[in-house]
Amino acid sequence: MNMLIAMNVVAEIARGGSFTAAARSLNLSAPSVSRIVSDLEADLGVRLFNRSTRHVALTEEGQVFLKRGDAILEEVEALREMTRARHRVLSGQITLSSALSFGNELLPPAIAAFLARHPDVQVQLGIANRTVDLIQEHVDIAFRIGVGGLPDSTLKAVRVLDSRLIFVASPGYLSAHGCPANLAELEGRPMVKLFTGSWGHVQDLQTPDGPVEYRLPEGFSVDAFRAQVGAVSAGHGIALMHDYVAAPEIAEGRLVRVLPGYQTASQSVYAVYAHRQFMAARIRVFLDFIVEWFRGRSTPIGGPAEQEDGGQGAAAQLQKTPAQSSDL
Repeated sequence: MNMLIAMNVVAEIARGGSFTAAARSLNLSAPSVSRIVSDLEADLGVRLFNRSTRHVALTEEGQVFLKRGDAILEEVEALREMTRARHRVLSGQITLSSALSFGNELLPPAIAAFLARHPDVQVQLGIANRTVDLIQEHVDIAFRIGVGGLPDSTLKAVRVLDSRLIFVASPGYLSAHGCPANLAELEGRPMVKLFTGSWGHVQDLQTPDGPVEYRLPEGFSVDAFRAQVGAVSAGHGIALMHDYVAAPEIAEGRLVRVLPGYQTASQSVYAVYAHRQFMAARIRVFLDFIVEWFRGRSTPIGGPAEQEDGGQGAAAQLQKTPAQSSDL
């Protein structure tokens, strides 16, 4: 029995919901698909599917087999693609997920530049304020602000960019109410707080007097960075905002930085991906491209420059210890 063929048959049955759909997808006869599954179950000594006249569903053992089988099939395909990649142009789809602000503000120009170099590659970018399951949702790379130590040992991460949160306000608000000189002068002023889940309610600030734990007021809270930008630009007080979100607003004169001596510590954006011995060439090249795109660029306002990785590729620059995670 060819185990790779059998794993592919199981995957197609699970994907299509029936033996007939799998047979059609694999260009096999329905009896052939049924025989392959029966032979596989006999070889493993377990039932992989519960069958009825109307439904086919994976057993618990079948779910485990499918998960491991999918990983093996992806490794085989990646090995095949890696071997062929030296002799052909890159092609295929790359599926990405990103935290909201980074995905909306900084990723699109980088992706557009990559596609200009590799027009046979397709990129699908999903932007959400949740942590995706890369394996279950078939995501190749997820961009996250912090990765919480990567408790899942099957995941790896490479640092892409460092950023900070800074205080900003509109020129109109500052003209009417004056510019605060310290945190004490923020007391009683309206603020627009950006949060997601437990993140964003309290921030550790670097100040002229040392680190301070600052609890943001609850008056106006939003979970989308564009809502924060809109509210502050309209004159509703002050906000603690991602510097790369604030940068174009400041450049256009819609926002002004205040309290420049007060900001958060650096928060890194990471590219997180599933660890595989053989990474598909298009994903490996994209990952290296993204790291190179942001290499040496300082954060837009007041942050440290990106550190060099000694000239190594992105896959060699593995990080496992960032302490804080945010999906904004």
